[in-house]
Amino acid sequence: MIRRPPRSTLFPYTTLFRSKDLSFIDPGYIEAAAPLPVEKGNDGFKHKFLLISAIAATLLLLTGAAAYTKWSSSLEAQYRLSEDTKKQAEQSGLSVTYPLETAQADSGLSVTDQGITVSVKQTLIDAWSAQIVLSIQGFELPDGAYPYAEIDQTTFDGGEFHGYGMNHEFYDGILVKDDGTYAYVDGASPEKGHYTDSDVEEDHFYKGRFNLPDGSMELTLTYRFAETDGSMLGRNLELHITGFGQTTPRGRAWEDYDVLFSGNWDLSIPLNGTMETITKTPNYSLPSGDITLVTATIGPMSGGLDFRLDSPLKGVDTPENLAATEEMESRVPRIAAVRLKDGTDIPVWDTDLGYREEGNCFHMNFRISENFIDLSQVSALVFHDRMMWSGKPEDSIIVPIN
Repeated sequence: MIRRPPRSTLFPYTTLFRSKDLSFIDPGYIEAAAPLPVEKGNDGFKHKFLLISAIAATLLLLTGAAAYTKWSSSLEAQYRLSEDTKKQAEQSGLSVTYPLETAQADSGLSVTDQGITVSVKQTLIDAWSAQIVLSIQGFELPDGAYPYAEIDQTTFDGGEFHGYGMNHEFYDGILVKDDGTYAYVDGASPEKGHYTDSDVEEDHFYKGRFNLPDGSMELTLTYRFAETDGSMLGRNLELHITGFGQTTPRGRAWEDYDVLFSGNWDLSIPLNGTMETITKTPNYSLPSGDITLVTATIGPMSGGLDFRLDSPLKGVDTPENLAATEEMESRVPRIAAVRLKDGTDIPVWDTDLGYREEGNCFHMNFRISENFIDLSQVSALVFHDRMMWSGKPEDSIIVPIN
């Protein structure tokens, strides 16, 4: 997918949550981050008390309002944000960066084993999800090999992770330029590779350069929370990595894994983020006539929608609810974008679907695919019919939520 050029997005939000272990930061900066009250507005924002993260406070006190900490290469490539948007994301608490030179081994943010150092580099966290970028130094692979990490366990404050899913991915060193073409982070044109089960010229991929110019790699972990009430924020995520190696592509599947380095890399990662959301109740009847969008709750990079169905789903009691799932996906349209007041569409995709028989309620979570959402500028949601979408903008379903 070709990403669009970056747009400037403002974040006038300041609700942050701070985890309990920030001992590697100068106590003076923590003291400077005293809680401040935030008045409740009339626009549907969920305001709590302002808890300025010690990291964010350090950033603002040391560098002032005109600077921000360097972002990870993988998140830079994914979101392609303007300078102002990155700075505002840090000020809002959505983004927290961890300078590698300050990450001490006893802080839980950095650990070295087998000559490989794994450190927390950046997090993006809101009420629904978290993206955590790890910097991996001292790990190199042969040409043409793809990196592999063996993650043994993830816990939250020592307890089991409750969520919709977790995945991890190494950054391949490729970015999309403003003109829509691809390049490596050093500016070189990417090298093409072909799948072993196809010799069609157009059926290709770009070979990754996983070792960045400084020799490190970046591994991004993505978590989708089951609890979206903010209870995950302020907790610690414990990550246990037991090995690094390579995976060899076989056709389109990544099937062969070889662990080259075994060890123990245990990290304790604070889930500092923002709880800022807007909640709207459009009570909008969709064109099918039997589905109503009741509530839309939107955060800077994800959100949730609640629908009411006029008739219950069939096949809920069948094994694995397959019949109900198929009917649910066919009846409920796919969310495609969050539309801003100036007409800009922020692309999103639905990540999780759920159904509750009581009240015939249907829930859908979604995530953005580029940029962040300026909550003060949201005007509508854009849906596409899953079964009959023509690809034409005029066939979109526009649901105003103001």
